[in-house]
Amino acid sequence: MASSVPSYAMPAISSPLKIIGSLVTPRARSRGEAITERLRNKHGGPGLRMSIGRLSWNETVRRFRLVFLEVTSTPNYFFGKNVFNFASNDTITLSGGSEDHTSYGVYGWPNVSLNQIPTGEYTLQAFLNQYETVSRSDGSTISIRFPCGDGALNVNGPGSLATTATNFTVSASQQTVELSFASVVPQIDFNGTEIGGCSQGNYEDTETVKYVKIRSEVLSKFWNRDMYVGANVKLPFGYNASDAGTRYPVIYSQDHWAGGDIAFAGFGGGNWTTDWDNGIIPGVNGTADLNTANLGPYGDAINDELIPHLDAMFNTIAEPYARIQEGGSTGGWESAANLIFRPDLFGACFSSYPDSLDFHRHQDIPLYDNENAYTTANRSAVYSIREVINGTLTEVTTVAQENHWELTYGTSSRSSGQWDIWNAVFGVQGLNGYPLEPWDKVTGEIYPQAVEYWKPMDLSNYITSNWNNTKNLGSVLKGRVYIYVGSWDNYYLNEGVEEFQKRTDAKGGAGWANVTVLANQTHGGLYQRREIWNYLEFLDSFIKDHAPDGKTPLSTAAVSTAARGNQWEEVIARGGHDAALARQADPKLNLKSRGQGRSTMEASVGRWDPGVMLRAQWVVDGKDEGEAFRVKQQDTLVHKHSDSCKLQLKVTGRKRNYADETRWSSIVET
Repeated sequence: MASSVPSYAMPAISSPLKIIGSLVTPRARSRGEAITERLRNKHGGPGLRMSIGRLSWNETVRRFRLVFLEVTSTPNYFFGKNVFNFASNDTITLSGGSEDHTSYGVYGWPNVSLNQIPTGEYTLQAFLNQYETVSRSDGSTISIRFPCGDGALNVNGPGSLATTATNFTVSASQQTVELSFASVVPQIDFNGTEIGGCSQGNYEDTETVKYVKIRSEVLSKFWNRDMYVGANVKLPFGYNASDAGTRYPVIYSQDHWAGGDIAFAGFGGGNWTTDWDNGIIPGVNGTADLNTANLGPYGDAINDELIPHLDAMFNTIAEPYARIQEGGSTGGWESAANLIFRPDLFGACFSSYPDSLDFHRHQDIPLYDNENAYTTANRSAVYSIREVINGTLTEVTTVAQENHWELTYGTSSRSSGQWDIWNAVFGVQGLNGYPLEPWDKVTGEIYPQAVEYWKPMDLSNYITSNWNNTKNLGSVLKGRVYIYVGSWDNYYLNEGVEEFQKRTDAKGGAGWANVTVLANQTHGGLYQRREIWNYLEFLDSFIKDHAPDGKTPLSTAAVSTAARGNQWEEVIARGGHDAALARQADPKLNLKSRGQGRSTMEASVGRWDPGVMLRAQWVVDGKDEGEAFRVKQQDTLVHKHSDSCKLQLKVTGRKRNYADETRWSSIVET
């Protein structure tokens, strides 16, 4: 099932545009090398002046990205900036760069400022992403890019603008480079003619591959625009649509953006299904096939709208035992989550090297315990990527480097990058309408209150919290969860798997979930590193064993709807716009004591989203008293006054990608 989701790439202050660019030095480097190297300030840096020619392109939601590169190399320096109300024949100048103003200023990677680009010969190219402002049905309004069959490219996608690549010399003196956006990136040329325009792409059916796309009622209602989900279906050898008596199980294979690809297409050659006649295989894509407050009811769209459509369209066995979830990496997490949240719909999951199943280790971040996502308690870096180099497992890229790189593509968790989509899927909405981020993207400071809202997506926490209650997951899921990971996983995903195993084993005993950790194996491959035929036969055996006439059929209790989780009404009530508003509160004054001509007042600073920096100011008889001072959300303030007066407290909050806001307490007469 294809489920390409809106690309989060914009801040919450107003409708911007993103200018994006990058620069490369002569020597091509690996991903780890390129991210790791950082150069110090060398000179004043170039200024960049960009304009749009006379184009039919009237939207005012934009983001620039600048790309500095050597012609023979890959981009080495990236700079991004949100630009507001930028239209045809307008001109914008970019210069400098700072960590302090990421929502409206220039921010670069690996060097934050354009002033830090070393002197030398470069090629420069700029990209301009177009975003739309949308008001969702829960009352939130955001600016994002909707994919057009491109899988949410973070730069140079259909409808965006690009300049031509320009060679220039960065010198030690001040200089200005002028670029012009002269053309619009065309839409992808698809062959198919399905509904929904370019949404999800359009691909031409073949005799054995069918592309299915439907309009989702629940997603369209949430987004207040037409939204679509789809599936890439590989028919088994000998499939006859007229033979309704011959029915097939279904493997739901999760992926990232599948495009027109078919599940397992890269394993065993293009005709791998010719000899295996036991399943229809829909290729499933997207991190959003669950109900999430930021992306909407994708779980309901796929499970309650698309799957019934597929069951009606094809000769499937529409029973849980005959629906298998499988996938790797992000698809591994999705496949596990789909079973865990919908055990009444699916029979089992076979999840390989899944994204973090337990947030005690979000990759290598102890998310519940650390104060910072980028450094440990002893200030050493937390790494995100490791590789086997000359036989040695070697750390190559830090969490900070990846997050800072994403930030050049988009603010407010909208870069289309991996860390940002996790924020959108696992978290709730912030007051600004965008994902409530678990840490400061620049500094790495973790916000424990924001992390608390991730817990329903912590799969071991979810299972153990619903072990013996009405969901009874300890019994319902036993023997149905299959997890594989290598001990040398490139993204440290083995650590989340091991935390998951530790906590579920503590509840259900050793082996409650079938967990395989293969020594010295890295990220990739099929489940347990099986060959394609062996894997498919393995899945076929599981299906047969758990059929009504099999060795160990699924019981009625195991597929009861009482075990279903991730209910949309609960998700949006807990994490949508109304919930974000309900988290807020104005400052409050209370009279603590009065007597002998002296009054003592206590005040709370109100409730704010995690990460908001606060400054308080006492106001006496309508005038500021003294200087404003820093406060924290949990602080209780005390004011003592010897004369009668009208006392008030005002508190101003500031946070990246939030509008500055000042809140006032009521006036209390002392």
